[in-house]
Amino acid sequence: MYPDKAPTFLHVIYIVVPTISLIGNALIVYATMVSRKLRNPCNIFIASIALGDVMFMFSFFISAATYNMYDDHHIPQDICVYLHIVPTFGQSFSFMLLLNLAINRLLSLTTSYNVLTNYYTKMYITVQLLPGCIYGGGITVMAFLMRVADRNVICTMAAPLRPPLVGICAQIGTILCVLLIICYSLFGFYIRKLRLSTESMKNVYRSLLVITISIIFGYFGAMAIAMTDDLTNPSVFPIQLAGLCMSFGTSVNFFAYNWLSAPYRDVFDTVLGIGRLKSMVLPKNSSRVQHTTTRLSTVFREL
Repeated sequence: MYPDKAPTFLHVIYIVVPTISLIGNALIVYATMVSRKLRNPCNIFIASIALGDVMFMFSFFISAATYNMYDDHHIPQDICVYLHIVPTFGQSFSFMLLLNLAINRLLSLTTSYNVLTNYYTKMYITVQLLPGCIYGGGITVMAFLMRVADRNVICTMAAPLRPPLVGICAQIGTILCVLLIICYSLFGFYIRKLRLSTESMKNVYRSLLVITISIIFGYFGAMAIAMTDDLTNPSVFPIQLAGLCMSFGTSVNFFAYNWLSAPYRDVFDTVLGIGRLKSMVLPKNSSRVQHTTTRLSTVFREL
């Protein structure tokens, strides 16, 4: 059904997109660490997800290196497990934290949220990060214990997950996606019911867009492609397509937050020097940019 060898342009994109994702998510982590404006639980959770995505992106470079290292493109499965310990933990950790971030958004609508975040900040953050650490650590340990040395595989992100672990991860991932959709649907319903301020509404829709893109292009896209191939003897072409879906879902994070979130945009302009670059590149178009920004703000206000 699929070609035995993936096209050259796909090999190039397979490296370029994860590189963009790695740099973008690393910048989110750096900006959160440096700026005091992002020292709140919600932004810390976003930075933690970005950190997990950074670890996950190393999987693509490992896969590309091991694929081109040998003529048959295969290495022992246990070696692949060792190489993917960090990416396996990072992907599982960040995926679980997406749900915790959604729960955090729901809790932010309650009256007790300010008490939790102002007086029990460290405990609250620890409790929210703990499920991601447990899930990521559990998947990594199980993959390590189930490794085999007498089987050669193409060393992709899925290769360390042997049956029945791969099926368990797929089921948990599907459940997490459904719960994410439910949480953000409830979130959208309640913020309309509570009639929050215009700025709050805009931030809500912006974050919803980021999470939705991650879900659609990340997990569901990869699963749809994987189900069209023979899982017992996967082809290189669908493996790379599925990987691109997951990496594309994380590569848009930096650009989405920079464009859709005013707090992040202000921090990026200051901390990363993007604002200075804008003033150098677009000095003559500042009035036009300001006019466009005003029009976009009007559109968001009407949503």
